Amino acid sequence: MITRLLAVLRSPWLRWSFLVLAVALACYAVWAVRDDLATALATLPATRLAGAFGLSLVFVGSTLLSWRAVLADLGSPVGGRAAVSIFGISQLGKFVPGGVWNVVAAAEVGADHGVPRARTMTATAVATGIGVVSGAVTGVLALPFLAADALGSWAWALWLLPCVAVLLLPPVLNRLLAAAFRLARRSPLTALSWRGLGAAAGWAVAGWVCAGGQVWLLATGLGMPADVSNLALTVGGYALAWTVGFLVVVVPAGAGAREIVLLAVLAGLLPDAEVLLVVLVSRVLVTLADLAYAGVGALLRHGGRHFAPLPPHAWLRWDVVRRALPRRRSSVLEIGCGQGAVGMRIAARHDYTAVELDETSWRTAAARVTGVDPAARVLHGGDAVLGPDERFDVVCAFEVVEHVDDDAAALADWSARLRPGGMLLLSTPAWPDRFGPWDVLAGHYRRYDPADLAARLRDAGLVDVDVRCYDAPLGYLLEAVRNPLARRRERAAAAARPGAADPADAAALAAQTASSGRRFQPSSRAVGALVAVGVAPFRLWQRALPRHGTGLVAVAHAPADRSTVHPADPAGGT
Repeated sequence: MITRLLAVLRSPWLRWSFLVLAVALACYAVWAVRDDLATALATLPATRLAGAFGLSLVFVGSTLLSWRAVLADLGSPVGGRAAVSIFGISQLGKFVPGGVWNVVAAAEVGADHGVPRARTMTATAVATGIGVVSGAVTGVLALPFLAADALGSWAWALWLLPCVAVLLLPPVLNRLLAAAFRLARRSPLTALSWRGLGAAAGWAVAGWVCAGGQVWLLATGLGMPADVSNLALTVGGYALAWTVGFLVVVVPAGAGAREIVLLAVLAGLLPDAEVLLVVLVSRVLVTLADLAYAGVGALLRHGGRHFAPLPPHAWLRWDVVRRALPRRRSSVLEIGCGQGAVGMRIAARHDYTAVELDETSWRTAAARVTGVDPAARVLHGGDAVLGPDERFDVVCAFEVVEHVDDDAAALADWSARLRPGGMLLLSTPAWPDRFGPWDVLAGHYRRYDPADLAARLRDAGLVDVDVRCYDAPLGYLLEAVRNPLARRRERAAAAARPGAADPADAAALAAQTASSGRRFQPSSRAVGALVAVGVAPFRLWQRALPRHGTGLVAVAHAPADRSTVHPADPAGGT
């Protein structure tokens, strides 16, 4: 039940629905106060509005750096582009009622960047706790400048500060996190350090100063005295208001509660109308800053990586393969990478090496893959071109084993390339009774029964074998289209070359294999985009039908102790 729920939560459709909802709510928050914004534009100088927006951007950026410091302390340092992508997109979750959706969004986007979900969620929760404590402490330090009744009915929140502060001390927090992960039956995370939490707290305080400075800049533009005491008041008041707003999780981003506290803080310094205007404009500017980071994060997430388009069946296969690959960065070898469309996607997240026999496909694949990761290797030839001692965490072979005459020897060679505990991940056509014209045209020797493929993997010395079907129901339709096309091509070729070799001839099979990876590829990016959109629903549909389809995906592992297993040596020995 939990597995199915997680699969639904991680589905692209739910992600896009969440994104649309979050953006719509954020935009509505701006649109709802459009009249007040018009008044602000007419009243406040443009330079003050621009300066206040700049401080809003720095405030959100400081929060990002605080979160990034915690994530690095937990063992997942991420670069600036990845950090903006993960954090920026997750900020949209604040506008969805419930108070947890930014954490969920950060976990999902972080997983796309190779950060374990549990680590991202922990970092987000810890960074939020640091924000609460640092905000409350900043507010307490400003108490001398605040009205005694500024918090009103929210004053009880201050009594929680000592408890929350103690929970965030590294010795206490590390024990709590370890206990939580034991209960969840997960491996514990790297212990948090005083240095990491100190850096996160420093960035959080810097953020409160910028946020308060933004309010001060707006308020002084409407007549509030521009002195240091009022700056301290706005900094402390904003920090306390955010803390109270965080505690009210049933409304988007603390809407309402935060404004009430800010109104009380600024009461008496400006006329009521101006105070309300400052509060609303301040909120809108921070919302716009959140949207700006989300937009930049979305661009950085996809920018610079223009993956080659996939044909329909490859999209269905990739949906299964992507979820089977390790979440952590690993060394991956792909046998027979074709033109590299899938290899590009793997190389974006893993240390990638590939071999390809067909020279035309190899040249295309090398250009594509190294465009994603210049350190990736795409070699011309079979696995014999690799060093005899090279081993990998993962060995992949997608639509390859059916092209090999001696599949038992190939599986033994591939498994010998695995490190102890490594994973062999392969795909192949399913069901021998479905062997048809397309298989002949593609140069296939056979198709596999799931039980037979599992037995062959075990014979190769692999353990923990799992074989599942994929591509139903769309795969049946694709096969029904491909077979007549393949039959027509074969007849046309036979008519043009009366003395052509028998399709079962080894040379003919080799030629057909070499060209199989170049058939039925999208002719342009536009066509590829249409294919991706059209196939998307079927990628989700097939997950509910793991025993149906025209293709197989198999996952198997090398034993952790291979001392009693003797597969063929990669260099050719035994």
